[in-house]
Amino acid sequence: MKFGHFCLPTYYPDVYPSVAAHMRHLVDFMAGSEELGFDALWANEHHFHAYGGHIPSVPIFLAALAQRTKRVRLGSSIIVMPLHNPIEVAEQLAMVDLMSGGRLELGLGRGFVVHDHETFGIDIADGQALTTEGLEVVLKAWTGKPFTYHGKHFKYENLTVWPKPEQDPHPPIWMACSNTPASFEWTARQGYKLLTVAYVKPLPVLAANTQLYREAWVASGRDLANCDICTHYQIVCDEDGDVARRRAKQALERYTGLLQESLRQAKNVNEALRQSAAEDVDIEHIVEQGRMCVGTPDECLAVLQRAQDELGVTVVDGNFLFGGMTYEEADRSIRLFANEVMPRMRDQHPAWKRQLAAAH
Repeated sequence: MKFGHFCLPTYYPDVYPSVAAHMRHLVDFMAGSEELGFDALWANEHHFHAYGGHIPSVPIFLAALAQRTKRVRLGSSIIVMPLHNPIEVAEQLAMVDLMSGGRLELGLGRGFVVHDHETFGIDIADGQALTTEGLEVVLKAWTGKPFTYHGKHFKYENLTVWPKPEQDPHPPIWMACSNTPASFEWTARQGYKLLTVAYVKPLPVLAANTQLYREAWVASGRDLANCDICTHYQIVCDEDGDVARRRAKQALERYTGLLQESLRQAKNVNEALRQSAAEDVDIEHIVEQGRMCVGTPDECLAVLQRAQDELGVTVVDGNFLFGGMTYEEADRSIRLFANEVMPRMRDQHPAWKRQLAAAH
């Protein structure tokens, strides 16, 4: 099992200092994860709201982390591809790969915040096509050779893009999938790594989709040993499990409230998303369903062991600073998790990997 530290910042003026000070703290907090033993740092793109709007430009944030770290991988989770010209994405993230010594992980998806798409003049119905075409362009750009591309949305003639990433043939590609089984299967057929979010659905629903991913991976002629499945968790770890659950309940209530505000900015509100964000926050129920990682180190360990066996995850990335949690609370939580949970999961493998090893 590998571990990432995930940053989707939510800003509350009653808890944090100025926006500028909070931005600098985010860089410090993420960079400090390297010393705690994390394998990767992930930054998430959002716009126009205190919900995530601290990081509208993932490449800039990762470039800052590249200068503050030496070992950890640096990932975009995610670049919202429909909002960008793919050539710009290729150029900026190639720079991050070069400045970091070849540590970039490219995670991307179509996004779900309707207001962002409306503001940029993008039809959200075109999101999947823009994402897949955009990725095709990025990969051609990253060859460093002249290419021609004629798609529905993008057209380029005999174009050479500078610079080329350090990693050859290119940095690892991760695709975000949440609900649609066909997306999990498509991602596997392309040979891309899988990014999922535990909170969206009860574990058995997500497990069915990750099973489809593994089956499609094998059906496409790939070695199952080479696939990676990552699941994102909001994590609250404390020596006292009741304290952790109370803290998580308050943070999740504020987090979902801010998410609802950001969704309501849209002229055409996505009702399904709005209702999902507005659901009652029952921490015991959510943790029981395996959708958050909350409790004592032993309880957090049990959540991740279940995810490893049911979802087949090989990577977990955690958000420790969310929902108005104080810096001090988040720092205690991540340190306890790093010291008491991560070492106990390092040598554990999902059931499908154990079976694979036994077969060989």
